[in-house]
Amino acid sequence: MTARDAKLGTGKPVRRHAFAAPAWGCALLAITAAALVVNAPPTHAQKKGGKGSPLVNPPSQFIPCAAAGQPLVKVPELISQNGRLRGTVVLADGPRRMDLGIGPDKCVPQFVRYFCGVGATLPGYGGTIPAGYPNCPTVRLSEGNYADPLPGPTLRARLGDVVELTFLNQIDPLDYGDSIDRGERGQGCDESSRPYPGSGPGPHDTFPDCFHGSSTGNIHFHGTHTSPATTGDNVFIEVRPSPRERSGRNVSEPIVTEASVKGPFEDFFSACEIRLQNDALAQWPRTWKDLPSAYTSRQEYLLKAYDSDPTILNKLWPIDAKQMRAGAWPQYYIGAYPYCFLLPRYTATTFPPPEPAAAHMTHMGGGEGGHVLQMGQAPGTHWYHAHKHGSTTINVMNGMTGVFIIEGSSYDGVLNEYYEDGWTGAKPWTRQQPVLIINQYGVSPNLFGGGNPQQFSVNGRRLPQLTMKPGEVQLWRIANTSARSGAFFVNPPSLDPAKYDPAKDFQWKQTAQDGVQFNATNYDGNNNLSFLLAAGNRADLLVKAPANATGKPQIYTLQVISAVSTIDIQQNKPAPLLTVQVASDPSVQDNQSKFIPKDAFGKNFPPFLADISASEVKATKTLVFESTNGPPFTTHTIDGKKFDGKIGQVVLLNTVEEWKIENRTIDSQTIGPGAIDHPFHIHINPFQVVEEFHPNDTVTINGKSAPKYVFYDSPKPDAAQCYLDPFKPETWKDCHPKTPVNIWWDVFPIPSAVIASDAAGNPIVDPKTKQPIVVPGYFKMRSRFVDYAGQYVMHCHILAHEDRGMMTIVEVTPDTTAYSHQ
Repeated sequence: MTARDAKLGTGKPVRRHAFAAPAWGCALLAITAAALVVNAPPTHAQKKGGKGSPLVNPPSQFIPCAAAGQPLVKVPELISQNGRLRGTVVLADGPRRMDLGIGPDKCVPQFVRYFCGVGATLPGYGGTIPAGYPNCPTVRLSEGNYADPLPGPTLRARLGDVVELTFLNQIDPLDYGDSIDRGERGQGCDESSRPYPGSGPGPHDTFPDCFHGSSTGNIHFHGTHTSPATTGDNVFIEVRPSPRERSGRNVSEPIVTEASVKGPFEDFFSACEIRLQNDALAQWPRTWKDLPSAYTSRQEYLLKAYDSDPTILNKLWPIDAKQMRAGAWPQYYIGAYPYCFLLPRYTATTFPPPEPAAAHMTHMGGGEGGHVLQMGQAPGTHWYHAHKHGSTTINVMNGMTGVFIIEGSSYDGVLNEYYEDGWTGAKPWTRQQPVLIINQYGVSPNLFGGGNPQQFSVNGRRLPQLTMKPGEVQLWRIANTSARSGAFFVNPPSLDPAKYDPAKDFQWKQTAQDGVQFNATNYDGNNNLSFLLAAGNRADLLVKAPANATGKPQIYTLQVISAVSTIDIQQNKPAPLLTVQVASDPSVQDNQSKFIPKDAFGKNFPPFLADISASEVKATKTLVFESTNGPPFTTHTIDGKKFDGKIGQVVLLNTVEEWKIENRTIDSQTIGPGAIDHPFHIHINPFQVVEEFHPNDTVTINGKSAPKYVFYDSPKPDAAQCYLDPFKPETWKDCHPKTPVNIWWDVFPIPSAVIASDAAGNPIVDPKTKQPIVVPGYFKMRSRFVDYAGQYVMHCHILAHEDRGMMTIVEVTPDTTAYSHQ
């Protein structure tokens, strides 16, 4: 196989190709005045192939990048009304101006896939209007003036709302030649000009754990506690692009449009809304027959027409038909799909909620007279992204991500009540606070190593600028939607507390993690603390600007250090993330200049977010994540297996389990791929971390850094160190454990492993296996697997690892019977 390679610098839109597996990186954020540009070498590119969409007249050279320091781009929003978030999200494609780190002011137009919202409106926070707004799905600008990448529309809903989204896939596959969606033709993995990791001669990844399927779409609603089945947060759905009517060589229009599905989808949404509002646990629809026949009959026709192509060897409709005969929800669709699910509002005043006096189970899984809601949706900053296994990496890098803000009285309500004292804004206070969507835009997963990952962008631009008044407190909703790297935030007090001056430095207090608000105690103790946002994490920060008595605006630059692991943070130099302009206006007054007090912040804390006690735990499990060097190439597994579509873990509905999540990936050039803190992510239910073990931690002894954990007792370790018996795994834990801070997560990095070594630094060998002893890092987490039965996934949130096999399926099975026993 050969890729349609193209030289960068022609100015013609090209699609970069996906090759390799990035290791996890992290980033350090500090408020400083310096700036640094980090360049990355160019990689292979791929021409636009086939007879796809028409282009503007392309320039002949590199095109200018967006100037640094421009106002933050305002991401358009789809906002719920009258108890429903009803809107249309389009998966489209077209040329965009991409900054791929080739060099200063050397951007290139590239074909990418992206989300956009039909009729989305601009938010209330400050910033600039994105190019091409409000056109959706795309706008073709003039020569040399391509639009920049832009996250998908921000979804904004409230607890108790029903989410009713029309999802349209209007990608034109001809824009990408023969590089994607080859599985149905019996070819499997993406085409590549190199034998690794795709198809071709020599060693390569194998289907389905390889890069493939990039024009197939769906949406994962990251952080939602809702049904994982049918039209809920169902990542097993695969929506192929709409067929196109082509008039002439390059002009075409999709035949599946918003108008063509409007009637049946509106009927379905109305019925779904009634069902779910009457019963938060209904998990309706249940069968394909619950969808309007006007939609299902059209889908059957489109799928059969798709299969009639003789080059399609793996037909789609027979798979759907077989699944329906077995009582399962069909997997494949053409052009359009309706998402409908509830954001359940917890109404009980205590936890656990009281069970009904007579709970006769009328269906399996609870609800409709069965179990009452156990947890409910947490209000906060969540996000969404494409989740087709095999293409999550390239699609997220292209920009197929967006923020999902879920409002509730316990969070937005208390913040608005406090900060609207003296507020003169036109909208509620929380709706005028900045949304910061971090990504590493690109068109080729970096599997070759030996280079820096792409720099972070915020809302589609490098180094945008926010504006604050002196002494003003803002709420920053930050979502790390990158496919690879984490961001480690460090405030000046952590760098040199002796020199900290609140009048000259920023202050912050974190209010929520991964869309779940802190309790009053955790909020009160969170003063200017450093924190890590791994890929997939979110954090809400109350940020207070310093005073400004200079009489002119002051610019502050926030910088990041990108590294392959936390071990390497101190070895890298910072690069800028964004700037903050503190105006010369008089300092703000009233509550806008203060952090909300502890008691006011926590007065409506939801009872279902109570800490999980050890007495609640009914079962335990151990899972092992591991990346290993070849031969012939790096592999990524959970419990020694790549993803194979089989169920990896089974849990009983409405029970609590404690899992030990281990990471056996080691930092070695010869027997390991390097230190990787795999970000563990599980869908549907958040979890709490109750224990951590970082075997690569260091301590300071006599002014020098030394390993915290040693595997020899002669010479005797320092009091700050821990002796671990290399032959007794039960000793592999922290001898100076810290009291865990019980906050809620849906992504948490698993500490990387270490090879046990003696006092001379030589590996200690297991006498049975004759191999060096690997001591894994781990954390222990507790989760309530409640409310919703079904199948969903857990995986590493370095998405190239997920695409290449580091994923497995969790099945939550009902704990009730469909039969009545009176």
